Amino acid sequence: MMQRFFLGLTVCLFLSVFISVQAAPLTVGQPVPDFSLKDIKGKAHSLKAYRGQYVVIGFIGAKCPISNAYITRMNGIAEDYKDKKVVFLGINSNANEPLSLIKENAAKAKYVFSILKDTGNVVADLFGAMVTPEMFVLDSEGVLRYHGRIDSASDIARVERHDLRVALDELLAGKEASKADLKAFGCQIKRSPGSKVPPAKPVAAKPKEPNTEGLVTLLKPTEFNKLKTDSQGKVLLINFWATWCAPCVAEFPEFVKIDQDYRGKGVRTVAISTDEKSDIEPAVVPFLKKQKAQFESYLSDADDPQMLIDVVDKNWSGALPATFLFDKHGKLVFTKYGIIDREELLKALEAALKS
Repeated sequence: MMQRFFLGLTVCLFLSVFISVQAAPLTVGQPVPDFSLKDIKGKAHSLKAYRGQYVVIGFIGAKCPISNAYITRMNGIAEDYKDKKVVFLGINSNANEPLSLIKENAAKAKYVFSILKDTGNVVADLFGAMVTPEMFVLDSEGVLRYHGRIDSASDIARVERHDLRVALDELLAGKEASKADLKAFGCQIKRSPGSKVPPAKPVAAKPKEPNTEGLVTLLKPTEFNKLKTDSQGKVLLINFWATWCAPCVAEFPEFVKIDQDYRGKGVRTVAISTDEKSDIEPAVVPFLKKQKAQFESYLSDADDPQMLIDVVDKNWSGALPATFLFDKHGKLVFTKYGIIDREELLKALEAALKS
């Protein structure tokens, strides 16, 4: 989802990785190849050194507000399970977050577990990690047994299922995780320049007409299909974004311009924010007004992000920004997980108009 504002890298400073070449990211049930990363204090951590223990690997971001919203919960899990032969390791794979920033974030967060730096996002690529926070659980033999989120909502007041804790309890009891592969929702990992992003793994109210006041309508996951149905006969362009997502904010003017250019040509542009409801008035509406957005603007009213992902595109990792283009018949014809390439999107849009 993210704009490629990447810093230069020093490849050999923190990373020493010993992994076999993977044709695709790891999936649940596969053994995880050994790797070694240095933490922010310079200590090397080899995966094989933790054999005999369960290992929770959490990909985190120093600047990601979603990741930071989970600090207390991650610390709590690490503390609650440390006496059950469970090791918690945090990994920062963001190319635009230098060691100094990671150290500063760790000091504020008071992490009770080690934070490792994945220079060149090699380990993130190995796991197929896409967002922060995103969790992976390895059993005592080094086999991947759980992948996904920490719980069902970044807002702790809306959490209905503590997925990571449930999975750990089941695995420690000798069972398989009942929900072993879930989508994580958060900030997209900023990969190094040139690196390849792993392959992914009641009657609804009629949507409002485009407004010029920047007003926002709540949209439940169950209403998404009706939004598509109401667009039949038009090409539907949907952008998922958030005010806390820097690349989303950076690319937003492109959608304003596309809407201006194509609104009268049979294209319906819709923006769906994943901000919290409490951010509508102080953040979302002011941003939309500043951008002079005249297309329909919604805010996802989903207690569980997985519900939204399932109805939009099950291949979507949950990373932002995410753009989807549906043709006049409601068929998904173009997706972009990450910041858009304007020419690529316009080419797809023109093709959809002609179909």
